[in-house]
Amino acid sequence: MDGKTLRGSRTPDGTVHLLSATRHDTQTVLAQWQIQATSNEIPAFIPLLTGLDLSGMVITADALHTQHAHARHIVEKGGHYLFLVKGNQPTLHRRLNNLPWREAILNDCTDETGHVRREIRRMKICTARPALPFPHAAQAIQIKRRHTDHRTGKTTIVTV
Repeated sequence: MDGKTLRGSRTPDGTVHLLSATRHDTQTVLAQWQIQATSNEIPAFIPLLTGLDLSGMVITADALHTQHAHARHIVEKGGHYLFLVKGNQPTLHRRLNNLPWREAILNDCTDETGHVRREIRRMKICTARPALPFPHAAQAIQIKRRHTDHRTGKTTIVTV
């Protein structure tokens, strides 16, 4: 699930913003919903999924859609979810930070160089039950990205 504003689009209310459900494997758009100019993507999430067979599917979405109702709907329809967590869920974010990441096993590591930068990504997975205050949450994934710009020598580390 992802929302995009269409560059150059015009309506009497402004530009066109769409929320789409897209398959990762085929890059096929399964459903699409135009967001009202006076709203945001959150109210369109569940209606967009209505009519789609979610059985066994993993629905991915950005932090905006890390909503209790969204998680419940997906699981009730037989699906699973993978949501990002940021400051819009402060209690959940704090609990995730407090999981025992230092003891967690390193599940994957990639090291890529290109476009005048080097990026190292490390992924850990932690069992989250029953400590997380979020419906059906069973595991948490932590991705740590270390990005070095070869032009400036500056290194930044981002944890998601």
